[in-house]
Amino acid sequence: VRVGEVGIVADAPFYIAAEKGYFKEKGIEITLDKFASAAAAMAPLSAGQLEVVGGGISPALFNAFARAFPVRIVAARSRDIPGNTSDTLIIRSDLKDQIRRFADLKGRKIAINAAGSPLTYMLGKMLESDGLSLKDVEVVYMPFPDMGPALTSKAIDAGTSVEPFVTLFQDRGFAFPWKRSSDVIRNPWFEVAVILYNKDWAEKNPRAARDFMVAYIRAARDFHDAVYGEKTRAEVIDILIKRTRVKDKAMYDRMQWGYIDPNGVVGKESLREQLDWYAKHGSVPKKVDIDEVVDDRYV
Repeated sequence: VRVGEVGIVADAPFYIAAEKGYFKEKGIEITLDKFASAAAAMAPLSAGQLEVVGGGISPALFNAFARAFPVRIVAARSRDIPGNTSDTLIIRSDLKDQIRRFADLKGRKIAINAAGSPLTYMLGKMLESDGLSLKDVEVVYMPFPDMGPALTSKAIDAGTSVEPFVTLFQDRGFAFPWKRSSDVIRNPWFEVAVILYNKDWAEKNPRAARDFMVAYIRAARDFHDAVYGEKTRAEVIDILIKRTRVKDKAMYDRMQWGYIDPNGVVGKESLREQLDWYAKHGSVPKKVDIDEVVDDRYV
C-alpha cells in the first residue's frame, strides 16, 4: 500500500503502525512517499499512484468530489478540540495591547499558509464572530516557516499557524497564540483533515482496505493514549522525533499535538458546515452530498 505522507504530527498513526509492526501483522507492506503538502498528493491519489493520503478539508477537495473524484473519505485524521488544538491565530508580540477582540484586526495584514487552506475557514469564522469578514483584513499567503521572519520585520500583523510553529514563534518572542480554533468553532468541532482512499483500489482490494484501517486505528489509539496519559507517550514521542520534522523532545511537552479520533469516526456535521461556508463565499460552486463522499465502512 502506497501512502502519501507530509512528515507532520497528524501523520503519526502511519508512523506508529509502521514502527510497531501493526501493518506487518496484517500482511501489509507500506511505502511512505513524502510530499511537500497533502494537496500535492491528491493527483497521484486520484490517478492510482497512491492508495492512501491524509489531507485537509478544503474547497479544492469539495470541488474535486463534484467532478467525480475517484477518492473517498474513510476516516478522521485531525480535529480541533479544547486543550488539544493545533490550528491557532497568532498575533505579533508588539501588538499584544492593541488586539483585544477580533474587530481590532480590521485592516490588518494576516498570513495564511496557502490559498484554499483549511485555515481560511478558521480565520473567516473567527472574524465573522465579531462582525467582520475576510474582506475586512488583508490576507497574504506564505508558508508557515516564513511567517516568523515576516512577524519579526512587521511585514504581517498576525498569522494563522499550526504547531510546532505556534510554540516555536512564542519561544522566540515573534508572536503569541491569541485564539485557538476551538475557542470559536464549536458544536461541531473543526474537522481539519481526513484519511482518503483511492476508491478503485479499495473496491478491488476490500480486505487490504479493511486491514490497513485496523492497523491505522490501533496506532491512532496509541497516539491518543500518548496525548492524554503516560502509557505510550515516551515511545510515541521517540517515533515522532524519528519520523517528523519536530526533533526537539521538550517541544512535545509544550505544544498542543492536535486530536486524532481513536475510533476514526469522521465529523460529518463539521464537513457539512464547512461545505456550506465555502459555497456561501463562492469557492464551491456545486455542493456534494457528504454521505456519498464519506465511506465509513472501514472504521
